Amino acid sequence: MVQGERRIDQERIERAARMYSTNEAASRALGIEPRSFSRLCRRYGVETPYARRQRERREAVQRCPGQGGQ
Repeated sequence: MVQGERRIDQERIERAARMYSTNEAASRALGIEPRSFSRLCRRYGVETPYARRQRERREAVQRCPGQGGQ
């Protein structure tokens, strides 16, 4: 481990990703940089708040085809 680096377990990453609405807020709560949060989410297979919003938007558009959906 590099000096100054601390491990954040997968459970904390998952909890922060569920609780907060933005990657920035989740990373701030964990005391890490947003880029590090995104990297850890990718490593552990956790959906980030950003990815969750994107998915929810896609699903909403698919449910409402008359509102600009395909």
